[in-house]
Amino acid sequence: MITYFKAIVVGLWSVLAGMGITIRYFFSKKVTMEYPEKRWQMPERFRGMVKCDTDKCISCLYCVNICPVSCLTLEGIKAEIPSRVITLEGKEMKRMKDVTKFEVDISKCIFCGLCAEGCPTCAIGMSDEYELSALSRKELVYQYARSGQR
Repeated sequence: MITYFKAIVVGLWSVLAGMGITIRYFFSKKVTMEYPEKRWQMPERFRGMVKCDTDKCISCLYCVNICPVSCLTLEGIKAEIPSRVITLEGKEMKRMKDVTKFEVDISKCIFCGLCAEGCPTCAIGMSDEYELSALSRKELVYQYARSGQR
């Protein structure tokens, strides 16, 4: 008989504790963000969409070779007039090839950032873009080229 009344008291206590938490959150400041109008500020080292600046790219193929899932495709042709590009260390490098095709297949990408870390000219970087949904797989292949960047 004592266990019966003890169970009732424990049940009432748990209901009161739960209602206390509910009332406390009811009167506290709201944390819900109105998503389409407002967006979260991404941290500094957030790895989002892979972006490429083909004007800085020297077609060294480092990013293609280092990618663990082979989501990058890079093609280049020999430049008629070699141009100069500044590296991370401040040195000048000759760009012997011009980029004709640079594709990133986001459906394969694991957002590891290895391509961006190894690029000698910082042509590739990870952006803070995180809305990468698409209706078809063709929309998940982003193409960067000199004539029309996406």
